[in-house]
Amino acid sequence: MKKKILAFWLAALLCLTACHRTEEEQQEPVPDPGPDQQEEQGLSVESVSESGQQAGEDGSPLLTWSVVLPQVLYNGQPMNNIGNYYDNQMERQTLYVQEELLPLAQERQQAAQADGKLFTTYTLETDFQVMRQQGDYLSVLRQTVEFTGGVHESTGLAGENWLFREGDCYLLTLQDVLPGAADPRSLVLEQAIAQADTRWEEQPDLYFENYRQMMADRWQESDFYLTEDSLVLFFQEYAIGPYTSGPQTFSIPLDALGDALAEGLQP
Repeated sequence: MKKKILAFWLAALLCLTACHRTEEEQQEPVPDPGPDQQEEQGLSVESVSESGQQAGEDGSPLLTWSVVLPQVLYNGQPMNNIGNYYDNQMERQTLYVQEELLPLAQERQQAAQADGKLFTTYTLETDFQVMRQQGDYLSVLRQTVEFTGGVHESTGLAGENWLFREGDCYLLTLQDVLPGAADPRSLVLEQAIAQADTRWEEQPDLYFENYRQMMADRWQESDFYLTEDSLVLFFQEYAIGPYTSGPQTFSIPLDALGDALAEGLQP
């Protein structure tokens, strides 16, 4: 009888010990995953860059340059179409620096030294801004500022508008953004010219006198970008006005474009 009682209590003790261990295991907090373990979801935009500097034969500064471009990821992974596009842009920029800008700077520096004149270092800087990252649309504005001697530097703009589909991004044309317009170019230029007219009345020296014709003739249909609520046309430096006016932008509200807009862009 004593053996049976002892066995009972021993079994009960083992059962309580097991239950206690199970309870401890269940109550033990699970550690939060670190940043390296957290999976990125959806589209994200990072940057990639290349830069350099070159000195002349005498060691004096000759050329400095920096190119910063977007790298677009989906769930943390680069995408093919948009990745190849900006890889090509980076290659074009670096080739321009090495094959055109650098030889020009070397030639000008040698000429300046021969004439006893001061040579000012050549510079090139490219950077970008994400103007819209909403829904299936991503819009990027790139700016390149370049100095190659003379009185002032020059500025160039480039807009890229992307649609996200099936795990990749595809570059859009103006027709893609305004599929419901019979003539997308005329539709947006009409509104931009109306804005330019108002600015001209307030500041007559802002544009050249024939700016209306210049706007119609010189605007490139790729020169636009999207924001959350607008389609923005831009004109390059000198296109419709003097250097002091700089590049010109005209913001057209999306709700003013009505049914002409692609469905995903309609307010």
